Amino acid sequence: MEIAIVNDETLYLKNILQLQNKNINCGITTCVYTVNPSYGSGIITSYYFDGLLITIINARFKHDFLFTSNHNLSSLDLSVLIEGEKIIRSLDSKNDLILEKNESCLLYSNNEENKAFFYRDKPINEIKISMYDSFIQKHQMQDLLSNNKVFGLKKTENFTQQLTPNMEKVVNEILLNSQKGLLKRLFLESKTLELLHLQLAVRTEKASSSNENILKKIYKVEAILQTNLHEQISIQQLARKVLLNQNVLKNEFKKLFDETIFNYSKKLRMEKAKSLLAHTQKPIYEVADMVGYKNPTHFTAAFKKFEKVTPKEFRKNYSSLLKN
Repeated sequence: MEIAIVNDETLYLKNILQLQNKNINCGITTCVYTVNPSYGSGIITSYYFDGLLITIINARFKHDFLFTSNHNLSSLDLSVLIEGEKIIRSLDSKNDLILEKNESCLLYSNNEENKAFFYRDKPINEIKISMYDSFIQKHQMQDLLSNNKVFGLKKTENFTQQLTPNMEKVVNEILLNSQKGLLKRLFLESKTLELLHLQLAVRTEKASSSNENILKKIYKVEAILQTNLHEQISIQQLARKVLLNQNVLKNEFKKLFDETIFNYSKKLRMEKAKSLLAHTQKPIYEVADMVGYKNPTHFTAAFKKFEKVTPKEFRKNYSSLLKN
C-alpha cells in the first residue's frame, strides 16, 4: 500500500499520480505518470524488470507530502537526488535522514514501512533504484546485507554522500537515454550496477580513512573548483578554505580523482572554454577571462596545448561541423 499524507488528509497515491501510459516490451514494464494538477506538476516514470525498479521523479508539489510505502518486500534502495530536498524516515533509524541536492543514499529496507517527506514548492528531481531479492541474488550481493564491516547495511547510520563526478555522469546518461525494449533493459541494469559500484567505492574509501571528514572536504574543494572557473585559486588558498593540510589535500584529491588539482582544474577550464566557444559568440578574450585567464595569449597557448588547435580554429571547426 502506498499513501500520502497532506494537511492531515490521507490520500492513496493513485489520487496524486495519473497514469498516462503503460507498456511491456521485452520484459520491461514502463509506466509514465503525471502529477494531478490539484497537487502539483511534473512527470514520474518507472521501469520494472527482474526485481529491479527504477523510478525517475521530476516534479513539484503544491503541499508538503509525507509518502508512506508498505509493500512487505525487502529491498536495497539507492536514491540519487539531483535537485531538491528529501527526508527519509525509517522505523530502524533514530534520526531522519536528510537527502539534499547532489547527494545519494544507500539503505536496506527489510519488510518495513518507509516514509519519504517532500517540501511544497520545491522542485524534486530524483532517481530512486529499488533492488529486490531476486535482483540481489542474481548478482550475488548478499554481502551487502550482512554484518560485513565495510558493506553491511543493516546498521542504523547515515549513508548519504556527495555525488562524485563519475556518478553524475552515470545519472545524466540514465536521464538522457532514449532506448527501448531489450537495449533499455540492458542499459538500465548495467547503469544500476555501475552506480552501486561507485557508491560502494566511496563508502569503502570512507571506511578505510582515519578521518571521515577528509572526503567531504575533498568534495568541497572539487565544488569550489567547479564554481570558480573564473578565478585562479592556489592550493594554499584551497587548503585554507577547507581547513586541511596542503599535502593531505593534494594526496587525497589525486587518490579520489586520479588527477592532480592543477590538471583537474585545467581540464574543467578547457571544457568550459570549449562550450563557450562552440555555443556563444563571445570574443576570445572574454572567454579567456571567464575561465580564469587574464591574458588571452596565455589562454590561447594553454588551449592549444590541450586541444591541439587554437580557440579560433576550434570555433571555426565546430561551425563547419554544424553546417555539414
